[in-house]
Amino acid sequence: MSVPSFSPAMLQLFLYARCVAAQARSPRLKFQTAAEREKARLRKLARVTVNQMHSAWMGRLPTLEPRARLWAVLGHFPSDFGVVLTHGGQDSSAPSVSSLAALVADGGPNG
Repeated sequence: MSVPSFSPAMLQLFLYARCVAAQARSPRLKFQTAAEREKARLRKLARVTVNQMHSAWMGRLPTLEPRARLWAVLGHFPSDFGVVLTHGGQDSSAPSVSSLAALVADGGPNG
């Protein structure tokens, strides 16, 4: 199984997709109006600042805490895939929970 991307650019695409879906639910609204409402809703749920949300929308949110909060609001958790978010990217080589559990069950790294 390949590791999904949790990069700032991928977050941008997911946010855009949510705004497209919001506009589809309210077809009488223009896209910009629907997108602004959806971005405000997601921003409040994630408890991120307006500037952080704008950076995420532009695909340039390098700081990991607001990115993790936004991914959580979108229903995707990097840790479920063994991914650790880093400043500006991700580290997919981080051990997953299942591999750590197996390591503990075997008695540790030297066991």
